Amino acid sequence: MPNYKCWPTTATFNCVLNLLVSTKQFEVVHEVYMGATELGVEIDACCLNIIIKGLCECGQIEAAYKVLDEFPVQKCTPNARTFSTIMHGLCERGRVDESFGLLERMETEGVEMDAIVFNILISGLKKQGRGEEGVELFDKMMVKGCNPNPGTYQEVLYCFLDSKRFCEAKSFVGRMIGKGINPSFESYKVIIEGFCGEGLVEDVEWALRLMVGHGFVPKMGMWKRIVNCVLSDKNGLVSGCGGVSYDGMIGN
Repeated sequence: MPNYKCWPTTATFNCVLNLLVSTKQFEVVHEVYMGATELGVEIDACCLNIIIKGLCECGQIEAAYKVLDEFPVQKCTPNARTFSTIMHGLCERGRVDESFGLLERMETEGVEMDAIVFNILISGLKKQGRGEEGVELFDKMMVKGCNPNPGTYQEVLYCFLDSKRFCEAKSFVGRMIGKGINPSFESYKVIIEGFCGEGLVEDVEWALRLMVGHGFVPKMGMWKRIVNCVLSDKNGLVSGCGGVSYDGMIGN
């Protein structure tokens, strides 16, 4: 552009950086970033976020921290996107507790949290088999005044399912549907298989009706599990989940 006596705006510069990151040309990203001053481009938070994204994608988390510390130097303010990107990189590498350190830093620096931040943390806890902590974090999220999005509810549901807490999952599904959020096909599959494994025929029927009602079609393997569950319940000795409530199980 300078050859045509046309200088890039910050938006143009960031667009080029993002394209380079998307195509994993990380060495070129650094070269372009270092040339920003020469081009007369003023570095902004979006630019630094793109750099952090690239560093996290190639596993250079420590370098991403250094860019985070660069924000005040460039007279920029980090935002939720800044922190969530690093948190995601940490959680992908099993460094979940370190991500909570960033959450504390957000609070200290007055950075407003969003649902994506909590989704990443809940998912990270779930992957480490810490589903109960994920559910607790969901409650703390709303206490802090951060509204969950559909992705949040789905991650919490996965926490219940990974912990094989199918009755609590049933109650939570009811809560989701009440807010107009439908569980995923995979969620229904795990719920039905879980109820089948515990011989809870009434609950299998409940989940199956909801699943079909939401437009999902069970596959042959699932139908076999359902039929075997029904046939094995000749005497109807196994009761269903009954009135187990999500709210009631917190703290139990």
